[in-house]
Amino acid sequence: MTSDSNKRVVILQRVLPHYRIPFVSRLRQTLAESGFDLRLIYGQEKRGSLPATVELDEPWALRITNRYLPTPAGEFVWQPCWRSLPHADLLIVEQANRLLINYLLQWYWRREGRVLAYWGHGRDFQAGDRNGVSARLRSLMNSRVDWWFAYTRLSAAIVAADGFPRERISIVGNSIDTNALKRTIAAVNAGQIRALREQLRLEAGPVALYCGGLYPEKKIAYLLEAAGRLRQRIEHFNLILVGSGPEEAAVGRAAAGCSWIHHIGADYGVQRAVCFALSDVMLMPGAVGLAIVDSFAAGVPLFTTDTPGHGPEIAYLESGGNGVMTSPAVEEYVATVAWYLAAPERLAMLRQGCQASAERITLEAMTSNFSAGIMAALARRA
Repeated sequence: MTSDSNKRVVILQRVLPHYRIPFVSRLRQTLAESGFDLRLIYGQEKRGSLPATVELDEPWALRITNRYLPTPAGEFVWQPCWRSLPHADLLIVEQANRLLINYLLQWYWRREGRVLAYWGHGRDFQAGDRNGVSARLRSLMNSRVDWWFAYTRLSAAIVAADGFPRERISIVGNSIDTNALKRTIAAVNAGQIRALREQLRLEAGPVALYCGGLYPEKKIAYLLEAAGRLRQRIEHFNLILVGSGPEEAAVGRAAAGCSWIHHIGADYGVQRAVCFALSDVMLMPGAVGLAIVDSFAAGVPLFTTDTPGHGPEIAYLESGGNGVMTSPAVEEYVATVAWYLAAPERLAMLRQGCQASAERITLEAMTSNFSAGIMAALARRA
């Protein structure tokens, strides 16, 4: 192991999405100020899947080539990084049953007196069966590490329910770098809003925004049905969809048949910021993840439903305070959105809640929480 004055921490990630790069870069800098050396090992996604890995050209980041292994029991992943691990004092790995190296690490790493930690959701929020073999294995694996970095308080509660000591759980407050989005939205002027309205031929009425991947889990068909009902109830209602994915063809057909539905496609730049700036509400009836953090940063309240599949970030939602959750019934969802759109003062209160949450749930806070957890995990074994 390394000396006490220069402890080495390694984070092993199956993939490295673009939104994680600001976090690991900031975390490395923060830890370096306290004499800790952070290294990152990451691989690539399965071909055709998301999120995709983005190359990080840094001397402290090692790119490996994952092997995806289909079996009758499901797909497993081998991360060939064993030779890069011996010099780490703390190893932080992703919580997932399919990552084969986790089983080896739980047997060998801890036997060698090194600190092993999980980072993750607590459970698979997309899985339907919470009592099956996979769920029981996950519960068992959750307890066989030295420390836990839980995405949110919801994740922490799940891990604690599996029997893991609460004093060894760090709630990191999973977030992304929203500073660029905030700056871009703040810089949007009336001319840009007018230009996009003219480009999309938006009518002078309420605008709802969907910004995210177009996947079945997002309930895109439900979204389009709800939007149609809102259009019947609210004169000149418009829907803008920013994103791409498997449901893109269905969205394209809907937009082609309805002049008030506008599909922009994937966009992370100025046009996306203008869409947020001119929108009144954000509609996401299906699975909600980090999109809620964008909602807070933009000050555009998110409306969702109480449906299975939400990510742990749903813990950030305070229904009626910084967004709204309704029952899965489309009638209730539509009526609730319409009720808020009919009264600007109600929307204003939600916007205030968004702004308060945006100040609290930040990448800076996540970095601080993660750094504190790392130091606590290592101090426990000192």
